[in-house]
Amino acid sequence: MGQKRGNDSKPQAVESKKRKKGSKLGLTSSDGAWDGSVDVDQLNWKEVALPDRMADVGGFFGLEEIDDVEIIRPNGKGEVQFKAKAGKPKNSILKDPSKEPVTHEEWDGFSNDESNEQPTTSDKSAEPEPARDSSFKAGLSFAALEDDADDDGMDVSAWDKLGLSPNVLTGLSKMKFSTPTTVQKSCIPAILEGHDVVGKASTGSGKTLAFGIPILEYYLEKRPTEEDSKEKKPSSPMALILSPTRELAHQLAKHIGDLRDNSPGLDARIALLTGGLSIQKQQRQLANADIVVGTPGRVWEILSSGQGLIRKMQRVQFLVVDEADRLLSEGHFKEVEEIIGALDRQEHNDFPDVEEEAAAEDDLSSRQTLVFSATFHRDLQQKLAGKGRWTTGDLMDKKESMEYLLKKLNFREEKPKFIDVNPVQQMAEGLKEGIVECPAMEKDLYLYSLLLYHPKHRTLVFTNSISAVRRLTQLLQTLQMPALALHSSMAQKARLRSVERFSSPKSDPSSILVATDVAARGLDIKGIDCVVHYHAPRTADAYVHRSGRTARAGAVGKSIIICAPDEVVSVARLAAKVHASNPNVSAKKLPLQSIDIDRRVVSRVRPRINLAKKITESNIAKEKVSAEENWLREAADDLGVDYDSEEFDESQGKGRGRGGGRHQREKKASSITKGELASLRAELKQLLSQRVNIGVSERYLTAGRVDIEALLRGEGNEAFLGNLDPLKF
Repeated sequence: MGQKRGNDSKPQAVESKKRKKGSKLGLTSSDGAWDGSVDVDQLNWKEVALPDRMADVGGFFGLEEIDDVEIIRPNGKGEVQFKAKAGKPKNSILKDPSKEPVTHEEWDGFSNDESNEQPTTSDKSAEPEPARDSSFKAGLSFAALEDDADDDGMDVSAWDKLGLSPNVLTGLSKMKFSTPTTVQKSCIPAILEGHDVVGKASTGSGKTLAFGIPILEYYLEKRPTEEDSKEKKPSSPMALILSPTRELAHQLAKHIGDLRDNSPGLDARIALLTGGLSIQKQQRQLANADIVVGTPGRVWEILSSGQGLIRKMQRVQFLVVDEADRLLSEGHFKEVEEIIGALDRQEHNDFPDVEEEAAAEDDLSSRQTLVFSATFHRDLQQKLAGKGRWTTGDLMDKKESMEYLLKKLNFREEKPKFIDVNPVQQMAEGLKEGIVECPAMEKDLYLYSLLLYHPKHRTLVFTNSISAVRRLTQLLQTLQMPALALHSSMAQKARLRSVERFSSPKSDPSSILVATDVAARGLDIKGIDCVVHYHAPRTADAYVHRSGRTARAGAVGKSIIICAPDEVVSVARLAAKVHASNPNVSAKKLPLQSIDIDRRVVSRVRPRINLAKKITESNIAKEKVSAEENWLREAADDLGVDYDSEEFDESQGKGRGRGGGRHQREKKASSITKGELASLRAELKQLLSQRVNIGVSERYLTAGRVDIEALLRGEGNEAFLGNLDPLKF
């Protein structure tokens, strides 16, 4: 098989062209008889299909191949020709003249030479084409131009009052952001004027662009010139954005990057510094970055590695602390404090340079500090608003408090500008809140029933532990539901993959993401219809942030708490605290409405849950026992003890004492054989194939009615004889 690389085989010189002309007539030998040898351009080359996932085809683009040919040298020199292999038809390697398109060489314009040589064409009747303007793309029709005009036609006149550049306005127009949000209207002018800002706004209100737009505007004003690049002046990041979680950091970088990519003249480089990814690659990105987005742990790990990075970071013009209260609650404050101290630290030099010291002081004084959060406690909010007195005596006892953080930050102004755009209602207007009461040991059953009632609803299920996330995800997958997991112990790539699959428009509209509170802050996933609290939130702030994943940007959504009887009082107190500042809500009339799920539905799906729980518990127990046995075997080998001896078995005890019952249950679950598991799966599959038919009745959860027309169109829930929605309250 012969191969050639695309665009590499050019026409030969004049002699080669003459030979080619003769070979087309079948006369390649001296006696006029065709000996079967042909030139490279006469071969019937076939295009090689390259893999779709090949990242960079490089010179292999347009690769062609041909089979059943032999290479010959007619003159014994470097020139080569080809002929068909023995036993193959001579014409099998030739191009089909009827399929070869007639091409016209493009006219290169008038020559500077005085000779009147005409360009050679394969068709004498063809007229030379006029020279084309290189600014026009081949095949670009007027209809395409009209489509482009429509894409760029979004009216962004509502942004005019904020004083933004035409570049950024173009980007906002392409991204279909016709009007700024409340937090953007309030914060962007203040930041552009150079003020330090402490902003409070509900989740989904557009805080990212509230500080991202001023940073990009600053880049447009101060971007490096061509002279700077020629002189190879060292660049320093102009902004450092700290985020409490990896997912939020990725989202911040994506939102700012999308606006940058859609704004002409903006080529700011963004470095993303989070755990779970290569630290060497992130160090290289940081060397030339304009905007740095990262989690405190990884940012401090890279800065403390040396290489003069701290001195470069001291020149940042913007320090942004996003979701500040979460940074404190997650135990990141130690790293945050180290980063702040490093940014403010002035290195002492035995031979100080007056100009360098003055520049360092100017950098510190010109740095803007921006702090954003969805919640502030009432006392701090009053102090920021100027209605309370600051006290410093007990701050050292509150090192992980928001007040202490704000005192540590080196604001350029004596008092930062406090902007509260959501002072009354913490919950979104389109959010409906509900509560499902159930026995403490039947939360799985009621969660499954609730999910069955919401087909084609993208649902986010929150738990309070990683083990619950793992168990529930396996349980729902066993029930053939599209469930994904997200928690802090997952590898970074797995976490990003779960978020991407859950949020993709191409994914199942009934997708379920089971997560810990790692997904409660900042994640802006479009199309979340329902948030289910499998475990009641521990704090009012957690409830606000969890519920804020739905009903974003004016949309509607549902937030449902699955509550055991002993949790009802604490949940009511939590709801009262969340709505305490809302004058339209009283303690006796909370917006949490009770949802009664039909007991007939619960009884019909109970056998499914029982079987699925047995299968899930067996799989988890087998994994745990296998991991424990491997650990014990390694420990026994290190101690020189025979792991398989009876003495070692007796030393493990009889399962008495604390946790003995759980250990026995896990051992029993792990003892289920593969055959028994297969039988359980077959039985569950049979149950899942049956409809949960409770009869056509007008009396349902909230006196809803069956939509017969929808059933005839096939739009109802496949699991039900009816299209039930218990949350039309």
